[in-house]
Amino acid sequence: MRNISHLVRRVAVALLALLLTLSPIGASASDLTTLSCAIVASSDLRLRPLELDQRDVVSVLDLVYEGLFTMDDNYQPQPELAYSYEFTNEGRRLEVTLRDDVTFHNGQQLTSADVVATLDAMYALSGFDDDLNSDLDTADRGLYYSTFYSIRSWEAVDELTVAFTLRRASYGSLYSLAFPILPASEVNSDMPAGTGPYMYDGYEQGSSIWLAANTSWWQRTPQVRYIRAVIYEDAEKALNAFDLQDVDVAMTRSINASRYSNSLNSFSLTARTRQLEVLLVNRAQAMFRSDENGRNLVREAISYAINRSEIISSAYQGMATVAYSPVPAGTWLSNETTIRDIYDPLMAASLLDSAGYQLADDGKRYKDGVQLEGLRLQVYDEPGSTARTNAANKIKEQLEAVGFTVTVATMSRDSVLSNLMNGNYFIALCGFNFDVNPDPGFTVTSTAVCNYTRYRSDTMNDLLTSLRSSYTADSYQSVMRQIQEQFVQDLPYIPLYWRTGMLLSRSAFTNARDIRELEMLRGVESFGS
Repeated sequence: MRNISHLVRRVAVALLALLLTLSPIGASASDLTTLSCAIVASSDLRLRPLELDQRDVVSVLDLVYEGLFTMDDNYQPQPELAYSYEFTNEGRRLEVTLRDDVTFHNGQQLTSADVVATLDAMYALSGFDDDLNSDLDTADRGLYYSTFYSIRSWEAVDELTVAFTLRRASYGSLYSLAFPILPASEVNSDMPAGTGPYMYDGYEQGSSIWLAANTSWWQRTPQVRYIRAVIYEDAEKALNAFDLQDVDVAMTRSINASRYSNSLNSFSLTARTRQLEVLLVNRAQAMFRSDENGRNLVREAISYAINRSEIISSAYQGMATVAYSPVPAGTWLSNETTIRDIYDPLMAASLLDSAGYQLADDGKRYKDGVQLEGLRLQVYDEPGSTARTNAANKIKEQLEAVGFTVTVATMSRDSVLSNLMNGNYFIALCGFNFDVNPDPGFTVTSTAVCNYTRYRSDTMNDLLTSLRSSYTADSYQSVMRQIQEQFVQDLPYIPLYWRTGMLLSRSAFTNARDIRELEMLRGVESFGS
């Protein structure tokens, strides 16, 4: 792939890219020949799309590969390589008909055999048996192992039809079919061909990934001809490259990126992630147990006492958005009637009074002469960051303002997880990473693996069962909105905020409204057309 003519052209393109980085803010993608972006990746990176675990690289390769389905700006599945689909057998079987006008970058036509081969390779990577047991750590199962939580088996019915047997008769299964489809002949290769708007044009390990516009793309010819992803070893080096105008675009989750929010020299777009920060309150502890009506005033008081916006501003420098439930606001599944700011320290104090805990002159609360039990807030930090501990200390201040006594204990992630699993905690600040499939059941069903608060609700269990047997968009949406209503009523855990990333750019290059992690460059292929 590397040759003299390519190198000569690369030099010319690099010079043009340098000139473009000096163009005034407001230039559009139609003015660009090359878009250069800074990414963080390891020096030994291999471009094997089914195995990648480096988020910036996944965003770049999202332009090379396409799935059977994609998510629109409302985060609803839409056919991509699929032409049509149909649920049968009461939603347990899904038949997908492929587009007949799609070719891979290697010139081969897309067929059902490619879909089957891709799934076979993904399943082999996962290490799963028929019951979804695997001896591999989740990080070693491949990027798309959760696909098999939705589908049980797959087969080619004919050249353009694939049939799936589903584990659940759920419309949510469509979310799981957004993995990249590879040619059957290249599923185990480095840099396999894709069907997307861009194709590989070169790779210098540890340095750069080059993409060129796919002029035979089944939709249209992309306006930006070349994309160069420049590799840096950490987020600060990537941001420095953006500052020095070495690149046009940078994508990051670094809190330090907040300094660009009010810049007059660049665009900064908030990028949604699937990481929800939550406060877990152990319902098995005596002070947090529900009464006969399912209420606990102390739990409710904790929720009212927390000022989420203040935590976002102080601990995360604005790199988060307030959360009200496990469903992000502004998506097609969001129940907007459940979205309300519940920060109310006066209400928190009133609830504690009603629970019998009266505020004394020493600023502490007592019930029948016994002080309100002190809360130990357990927390773990992510590598290289103290943001979560900083947030925990802010929560401590807010709870103590209404009469709680709180100590913060920063521990290792494994220690906190062990305590959560054993019920050895009062409150804990943690992050839930949601799957592409928005089903929140893994945190709220009675037997869910991440139901660390010991929440039990027959109503919620029934709603989750109904969700997993709703295979039309309307029924799935309706049940999901009921789940949010039940969640707000029961408060299985206290949602705080969704972590966000940031897409920095010197030029407008996308019309996409929903910028999101793992798809940070979405829309570049369509802008200006």
